[in-house]
Amino acid sequence: MAELLLPELERPALFDTGAWTWVRDRRFPELASWFNAAVEAGLVLVCDLVVLELTRLAPNEQRARAIASRLAAFETIPMPEKLWSSAREIQLGMAVNGDHRRVPPVDLLIAGAAEAADVTLIHYDRDYERIAAVSGLRHRWLVPDGALA
Repeated sequence: MAELLLPELERPALFDTGAWTWVRDRRFPELASWFNAAVEAGLVLVCDLVVLELTRLAPNEQRARAIASRLAAFETIPMPEKLWSSAREIQLGMAVNGDHRRVPPVDLLIAGAAEAADVTLIHYDRDYERIAAVSGLRHRWLVPDGALA
């Protein structure tokens, strides 16, 4: 397997739910090592929506509580009420190309939280490319698109 090209983080970044999932995939131990080093350096941020999504993936209450407890240790960026109106505007901006039907509202809100907090969003999801095309979202792929397929 070819070596993965991982982003260099100069400052803390919000990690999308998909990025969290990939860094725990046992097929890519180098992702876990890189992610764990980023966590230890204080470079991994969460928002409430990412916490909700990651907790939802738990198979039972015990695991859900354990995940929520671990995530509580991370710095959380705010999700102010204005994110809703911003998400609606971005969605309408994407309607020009028909992309408004491709991007789930969750991704719009996570992107909006990153933009409002002035942090980069780390992801492995083409939806964020679509969002960035009509917004001020700063984003970086966890690894190049297609590298994990």
